[in-house]
Amino acid sequence: MDEIGLRYFIAVAENESVSRAAEKLNISQPAVSMMIRKMEDELDAKLFDRSANRVHLNKTGETALLYAKAIIHDIDEMKRAVESISQRTMSLSIAFADPGVMWYSMPRLEVAYPDMKIRGELYDEDDIVHLLEERKYDIIVSSVNPSEKDIEVKPFLSEHVFLSVPEGNSLEGRESIALSDIPAQPLLYPEIGGYFLKVFERLISERHLPITLVKNPMDLTSYLIRSTNFLTTISTLSMDLRNDGSGRKLIPFTDPELNIRYNLIFLRANSKKAALLDFLLDRK
Repeated sequence: MDEIGLRYFIAVAENESVSRAAEKLNISQPAVSMMIRKMEDELDAKLFDRSANRVHLNKTGETALLYAKAIIHDIDEMKRAVESISQRTMSLSIAFADPGVMWYSMPRLEVAYPDMKIRGELYDEDDIVHLLEERKYDIIVSSVNPSEKDIEVKPFLSEHVFLSVPEGNSLEGRESIALSDIPAQPLLYPEIGGYFLKVFERLISERHLPITLVKNPMDLTSYLIRSTNFLTTISTLSMDLRNDGSGRKLIPFTDPELNIRYNLIFLRANSKKAALLDFLLDRK
C-alpha cells in the first residue's frame, strides 16, 4: 500500500461515504473505491461495513485508521523537515528590470524564506535568454515576453507610474495625465537606472517634450521632494519604500509605456524556484 491509498482510506473513513470522499479529493468515485478494495486485499481484511448510502469502519478498520493516520503524520513531518533543510541550502538569484519591482519583492521574499540565500539585482542587458541559459540568474523579472521553447513566462506584478504634484501646482486638479501634458519644467527623478528611467528619457527625446529630468542620488532626491515644489514621479510598487511627505497629489499617467505588467521569465528547469514567488503574484 502507498501514501495515496492511505489518504483515500482516511478520507472515506472520516466522511463515511465514498462519494463525499471522492468529491473532497477531487477525483472520481470509482478510483476511490478501487483503492479501498486494493488496500483491503493487501491487508486480507474488510475495513468497512457497508450499507446502501454509507460506509462505517468496523473494528479492523478502526485499528487500520489509527496506523494510517500515524503513518501520514510521519510522512508529512518528513516532507516539512526535508523542505526546511532544502530551503536552507537552496539559493535564488533574481534579476529585476526596474528598482521599484525589486524594492517591492526582495523584502517580502526575505521574510518568507529567511533560511534561503536570495540575491536580487538590477540587470541592464537585453539578452534575457542568454542570461538564463548561462545560469547567471534563475529568474528575470521584466516586461518582455520571450518565445523560446525552453523559456517559461508567468505574469507577475503590475506597475503604474504617477506624477507627484505638490499643493498649489497648476496640475493639481487633474485626475489623470499624459507625459506630454506637463508644461516646461524640471522633473525630479532618482538616479537609480532601470526600465522606467529609460522610458522617460526615450519619450522625452522622441516627443521633444520641454521636460528636464533632474537626476540625483536617491537620498538627495527624497530630500528635494519633501522640501521643494518640484514635480516628481512615483510607482505603485515603490510607494511602500518612498516617503514623499504630506501635501502631494498622485496623478496616474495614461501613457501605456508607464503602465506595465512584469513577467517572471525562467528556464523550465527552474520552474520550482519560480513557484517560490507565487505568493507575490497579482491577484487582481
